[in-house]
Amino acid sequence: MAQISPKLAHAYSTEISAGSAVPLDLGDLLRMIDLRRHNHVVIGDIVLRCYKNKSKWTYDERDIRRAAQEFADFRLDADDTLEVQLPAYRDHDEQDPEDRGRADWRRKIASWLFWQARLKHQDGRPYEQWDDSWKRIGAGGLPGELTWDEFVAARSGARLRENLVNTRPLELMTFSGGSLFLPRAYAELLDRWERVEEDLVARARTCKGCAAQGPRWGGWRTQSPLGYVTLCPPCSGAAFHRYTGHLRGVLYDSPRVRGTRADDYLCQLCAETRAAAWDHCHDHGFVRGPLCGSCNTLEGKSSPRSFLERQEGAVPHLLQCRGCLERRTLPGRYHVGIAERHLEATERHRHRGRRCRRQTRVSHVELAHGAHRFELECWWHGETWTKDVTVPETVALVRDFVRPPLATAQPDTALPAARAASDATSPA
Repeated sequence: MAQISPKLAHAYSTEISAGSAVPLDLGDLLRMIDLRRHNHVVIGDIVLRCYKNKSKWTYDERDIRRAAQEFADFRLDADDTLEVQLPAYRDHDEQDPEDRGRADWRRKIASWLFWQARLKHQDGRPYEQWDDSWKRIGAGGLPGELTWDEFVAARSGARLRENLVNTRPLELMTFSGGSLFLPRAYAELLDRWERVEEDLVARARTCKGCAAQGPRWGGWRTQSPLGYVTLCPPCSGAAFHRYTGHLRGVLYDSPRVRGTRADDYLCQLCAETRAAAWDHCHDHGFVRGPLCGSCNTLEGKSSPRSFLERQEGAVPHLLQCRGCLERRTLPGRYHVGIAERHLEATERHRHRGRRCRRQTRVSHVELAHGAHRFELECWWHGETWTKDVTVPETVALVRDFVRPPLATAQPDTALPAARAASDATSPA
């Protein structure tokens, strides 16, 4: 089996499938966005397995060439079309959690149309005149007051390349007599994709230890040397150790950390999946604990405020850093987010002589002359104003923020021993 890189797989596929009757957009061969979901990339109705070796992902060259040739040989009859029945609009809260993210190409196309109808409805209208008329199919057969020409114009250029399972349906779609049409062969291909995708997800959400069914979005998926595997929390707990803080106070670049595998442990944050890396404080350099790929990405790449508000146990985890714990603080990248959160909870403008009760929102922040200048706004009244918070005031807000978790934390009995180990490995 000849293994090739994603970049080479993309080049081969593009060359072989050139001139395909199905407009292709093969970016997923490079991005591999569904690796965690099921270890595969799907193009149309063709499944391509991804292989992991020495921390790098590859494809089987034979699979790539075979898939590309199938698309090169694909035939469409432009005169044999199928009417696309748009599903009704449903708000997020009205959807069954099991249906969210389910392979459904009709609903995906409808979402593009509803989104464009919403933009048209709200454009130039005061907030008080917004309503739900864009959620209903209008007399022209499209949502709200949207017309087909407006939709195509808005989606022109890069947006016309809306991707659906690595194909571009809008280039094949026509609109006539108030109805949408697609070539029948292409619609049948998308129907097959729905079945293929659901089969992949069903297999990937099954615990390999006890065959229990996990969440659709890969909550039980964890990295391994050969790719992602599915283990439920009990099976993960049986297979991997729970981290007990034995590296607390040890510097991340010390020999002791380099000689200890993070993937021998459960993730310290979610406590459900296998860890993938040792998380550490970039301000002070101390280890915080083992994290799975998902939690590590959330901590490192999501907005600081998002991590603090969405991740249970975020603050106690950050305080596993000896430097943060001793200074009663958090890493510097979290400071602005904490000040922003405080201002949105406490700042209000005055409207007609009274203090507004509406939620304030921070729309912009910049650092100037030793202070963070926050631009706040009230959407309800269209009011904007600024508030300066000095750096010392921000530090004080952070200390107030961490005081409750510090007060409820268990006494840190492991820190002195860990500190001694750190001192022993630190240069003189």
